[in-house]
Amino acid sequence: MTHILDTFHPRSSAPEALSPVLAISYARVSTIRQATKGGELDGFSIPAQLQANHKQAHALGAFVAAQFVDRGRSGRSADRPGLQRMLTYLREHPVDYVIVHKLDRLARSRADDIAITRAIHDTGARLVSSTEDIGTTPNGALLHGIMASIAEFYSRNLAQEVMKGMRQKVIQGGTPSRAPIGYLNVRRKTDDGREFRTVVTD
Repeated sequence: MTHILDTFHPRSSAPEALSPVLAISYARVSTIRQATKGGELDGFSIPAQLQANHKQAHALGAFVAAQFVDRGRSGRSADRPGLQRMLTYLREHPVDYVIVHKLDRLARSRADDIAITRAIHDTGARLVSSTEDIGTTPNGALLHGIMASIAEFYSRNLAQEVMKGMRQKVIQGGTPSRAPIGYLNVRRKTDDGREFRTVVTD
């Protein structure tokens, strides 16, 4: 989803001294449930992410000209509608800052992070995080690289743990999701009273 808050860009005609400082804001959550049922990732929903980005823009003395949102989209892929619209907008409009709440909202792959960051910088804009100090100094660049690597590790490790849990559930006689047609999900109890879920023939 894209919100264009201002389509007039006076920088194209006004002297540089009078040109406003412009920013765009990007937010993302990974699942539809988070987007539609008020669920939050890392304690921040989309409205909270956007609010933090606007606060950061204000601190930079910038006006948020547009905001872009991806709902229910994984950060492990750069093929996201909101992200692609944002990159297109950047190529077509002069922007000073691209603001995200956290770097992992932008990408959970180190390779994608590098490509997206380069695409942003190639337009003359600067990437800013509302919660992480990824400035243009060597220390900021180092932190950016570390945070991007941590995001990728978290994503890969989470996927591995999920697969491990699903495999264990199958070993114990259950299914990773709803039982297929012809079977039923049921609850059983062990001799010592512990409850477990399994699958039986319907």
